[in-house]
Amino acid sequence: MQDNIKISKTYFELSEHNFTQMIIFYLITFCGLALAMILLLPILQWFFHDFLRGTVYNDTGTSMQYFIESSQDKSVVSYIFNWAIDLNKDTSLEARYWFNPFLTLVLQSALFGLALSIIISSLLPESLGYMRQKIDREVVNTIEKISQLKYGYHSDENYKEIFNDILNADLRSLQSYSEEWNMTIEDLRTLHKAVKWLNAGFLYRLFHVNDGIRMYMRYYFTVQYSNAVLGLVYIGAAILIIIIGLRGLKFIPPTEPSLVLFALGLEFSLLIVYAVTLMYSRQEEEFVLEQTGSQQEMLMLGKDFGSSKDIENLLRVFINKKSSDKYFNKKN
Repeated sequence: MQDNIKISKTYFELSEHNFTQMIIFYLITFCGLALAMILLLPILQWFFHDFLRGTVYNDTGTSMQYFIESSQDKSVVSYIFNWAIDLNKDTSLEARYWFNPFLTLVLQSALFGLALSIIISSLLPESLGYMRQKIDREVVNTIEKISQLKYGYHSDENYKEIFNDILNADLRSLQSYSEEWNMTIEDLRTLHKAVKWLNAGFLYRLFHVNDGIRMYMRYYFTVQYSNAVLGLVYIGAAILIIIIGLRGLKFIPPTEPSLVLFALGLEFSLLIVYAVTLMYSRQEEEFVLEQTGSQQEMLMLGKDFGSSKDIENLLRVFINKKSSDKYFNKKN
């Protein structure tokens, strides 16, 4: 078994990313975006040519008439940014459409690049992996909280003990820890899989990369950004409504559908992100259970002992009384 236990860095140290991690993450994202565009452009051309039975003009640098009927206005064709597409050719319904493939596909391609970067950076060593450090950070943070709850303080020895307990735990042990540490069984299972993932070899981490990503998504991203993602979905819907409205009012010509397709792609991408956020987030019942457990502990503490300030004052009186008793006993 490999010794990958992280006890040399604290939560705050793991919160700071280095320049190399950022460069690698953004570079992979950009490469993923470019790869997606390279793969999607031929598919898009096939869709227009074979499925819609249209003629696609996308040879970069070629000058084309903007309207089939008129030769006055011309536009330059580009493989990435500007296609001319003739539909219903040699019929009375023949029309020329101008299509921007980059504007239509950039959001979906960026989403693919981001997903690819997240997966790859999760598998890299901590010093290079942007997502790997985030996963390590959440594991360290969660185990430190357990150590604080169990021992009242944190140390490297306590961290290593709890790490090994979670790593070697079976379902029965997780049930016991759930009651002892006031955590839901699903949270503990997520932590157990993440600890096992961190302590495994490369092939295991490659085929179970979701175990590590789930740790970060469940413990941090869905808690911090779920409302922000939902807000972006509403913003995307508002943009889509406005653009569809402009198209209905003829402000966007029917021969240039790229902006409408961009709005549809925007809403599609945001809904995908929101769906992933929901998949990794905790169930509502788990929040209720966790909050109920915390409230019950506070109520029991308040009922039996009073507030924390009262407890502190009571302990001070008790210590002072003990010291006074010892002093008088020695004097007598």
